[in-house]
Amino acid sequence: MSFNQFRLSSDILKGLKDTKIESPSTLQKKIFKAVQEKKDLVINTTIGENPEVGYLISLLNELTKSERRQGTRAIIIAGNKERAKKLDEWIWAIGYHASIESACFTTDGNEEEQVSALSAGPVVIVATPDRLSSILGKGRLVFREVSQLIVDQAELIEDWEAVDIISKRILGNCQKIFTAAKDSKELREAENNLLQDPELVTLAKKTETKEEDVTIDKNLTQYYINVPPRSKITTLMNHLDNHSADSVVIFTASKKTADRLYKILRKSDKRAVSIHGQLDSDTFKERFERFTSNNVQNLLVGEISAADLPLERATQVINYDVPEEVDEYKLRADLVGDGKATRMISLVSKQDREDIDTICKSLGYAPEEIPLPKAVKQKVSGQDKPEPKSKSSSRSSKKKQSKKEPKKKRQAPHKSKLNIKELPRPTYDQLDGGRTGKPQKKGLVGFFKNLFKS
Repeated sequence: MSFNQFRLSSDILKGLKDTKIESPSTLQKKIFKAVQEKKDLVINTTIGENPEVGYLISLLNELTKSERRQGTRAIIIAGNKERAKKLDEWIWAIGYHASIESACFTTDGNEEEQVSALSAGPVVIVATPDRLSSILGKGRLVFREVSQLIVDQAELIEDWEAVDIISKRILGNCQKIFTAAKDSKELREAENNLLQDPELVTLAKKTETKEEDVTIDKNLTQYYINVPPRSKITTLMNHLDNHSADSVVIFTASKKTADRLYKILRKSDKRAVSIHGQLDSDTFKERFERFTSNNVQNLLVGEISAADLPLERATQVINYDVPEEVDEYKLRADLVGDGKATRMISLVSKQDREDIDTICKSLGYAPEEIPLPKAVKQKVSGQDKPEPKSKSSSRSSKKKQSKKEPKKKRQAPHKSKLNIKELPRPTYDQLDGGRTGKPQKKGLVGFFKNLFKS
C-alpha cells in the first residue's frame, strides 16, 4: 500500500521518493491516523519501526497547506543529540520540495548562536530537553502557534523538569505525542501530567481469530451469490441493473480490477468512479467526492480497506472479490452496519470459495444465499440464444434467394458493439477471480486493519 492513500501533497510524496520510503508499515499507518484526531498519544514502538514516518509525515503535510511559513509550529524533543540530529536531517529531506526547514538545538552547538536562531522562529524545532530549556531560560520567548509537542524516545529522557519548562512556554491548545519502547503506563503517568487522557497506539500481538472474536451487527443483511465460471462480471452487471436506484460501493482486490470494471460500467452507461491506493491526493479526493455528492452511483474500490472510506451514504456494499482476511470482512460489515448501507453481498466464484468458507467458519454461520439473476442463468444455460430455423424454411429461403439475385460471396459475420440492453460477456479472464489480474493465479492483497481498536 502506497502513501497516496494518505492524500499527501505532491511535495511530500517527492520527499518520500527521494529518501526511498515506498510504503508505510502497519504501525506507521496507525500512527498517521491517530495523529489526525488531535488527541494526546502514547506510541509504543519496536526497533526498526521508525515512528517518525507516521507522526512527522502528518505534521509536514499539514505545514504544506499553510501559506505562512514563519513562527514555530512544532517542537520535537529527542532522547539524545544523535537522535535529534537524525530527525532534523530527516525533516530537511522530506520537506525539501515544500521548503520546510527545521532548526536543531543540542549541546554540540554554540548556545549564543542558538538563541538567535530560536528567536527567528524556525517552523520546526528539534532539540534535546536540556539545551532547549537552557535557551528558553535566558529570555521570555513563548510559542503561540505550536500545535504539536513531540517527545521522541521518551524512555531515554532523564530531565523531565526540562520537558515541563518547554511545555509551559507553549500557549494555547497543543497535541502532545510521546513515543517509547517501554511500558506505556509509566509514560501515561509522566511527571507533571503532561499528557491529558492519552490514547495508546501500538501493534497488538497477532492472535488466531476465534469465532467469538468476530461479531457482526445482527441487523445487517448479508447475502452471497454462487457465481459460475466466467460469469462474475455478468452477475455483477445484472445485479446492478436490478438495483439501479442504489448507491453502491464495490470492493475489488486490485487496482487493475477496479479500473477495468469502471470501463465496463461506463460502456453500459452506469455512473461510476474507481479509487485505489496509487492515486495522487487530488485525484483521489475529486473521485471520492463525486460519489459522496451523488454525481455517480457506483464507487469501485481497489486495494483500500473499508476502514479508510469515511462514507456518509450508500445503500449497498458488494464484495466483487471476497476479502482474504476475516478482519476486512468485519470492517466492511461495520461500514454497512453503521447504517451507511442496507445490505452486503458477496460474489463467490471458485477462486473465492476458500475465503468465504474461512469467513463463515469464523462467524459461526453463513450469509444467506440468493439465486443467480434470471438473465445470468439463461446465459449460462444458453437459453438466450436465438432458435435455429427449420431445414425446410431454410431451403425455401435459399431457393427464393437464388431466383431473385446471384449468390454472394460468403462473408465473416459482423461483430456488433456491446448492446447496452444486454449483459456484457466477461472479456477479461483475469477478472473472474480478480486477485492479481493473472489467469488462474490467486493474488495476495494485504488487509492489515485491526479488528478492534486498542
